[in-house]
Amino acid sequence: MTVGEKLKSARARRGMSLSDLAAETRVPMRHLESIERSEFSALPGHTYTVGFVRSYARAVALDDIAIVNALRAELSSGGHERYEAPLQNYEPADPARVPSKTLAWTAAAVAALVLAAYFIFKSYALVPTAALPTATSVPTTAPKAAAPKPVAALNDSRTTANVGMDEQAPPPGTALAATPNQ
Repeated sequence: MTVGEKLKSARARRGMSLSDLAAETRVPMRHLESIERSEFSALPGHTYTVGFVRSYARAVALDDIAIVNALRAELSSGGHERYEAPLQNYEPADPARVPSKTLAWTAAAVAALVLAAYFIFKSYALVPTAALPTATSVPTTAPKAAAPKPVAALNDSRTTANVGMDEQAPPPGTALAATPNQ
């Protein structure tokens, strides 16, 4: 008895239709029909086939591990081959895929020109453009110092004239004390 026949008979014993099973397992009906007919080549791939059969077995209350092992044995003995990714379309050493000699030489020449331009730019950037004049060659003439302006004293009568409208000058002869903000 094939895996598909075992699953179909278990579904019939439970009284389930394929549409009920498809709704429960979320496997499309066409795939469930292919599983019951043991047409595994109609399924998308080996991994999907195993997953679909496992879901089917759980839905009809069969041992899913035993069913999957039987499925793998059936797939290997029945001539069903595992899915393999397609090989590359070309060999890595395929002469049609190797760049031409002209392209390789042109790329090498461009790289050499860029490297030479970098070194030329770097050499000009590091050399100073002109020598700076030394301090001995510049005549030194010191400007005459201006007389400092007198600072008004706190008791000076001129300080009250500079007080704004919102401020009041302290009375003459009093010392100002700083009070901390609280």
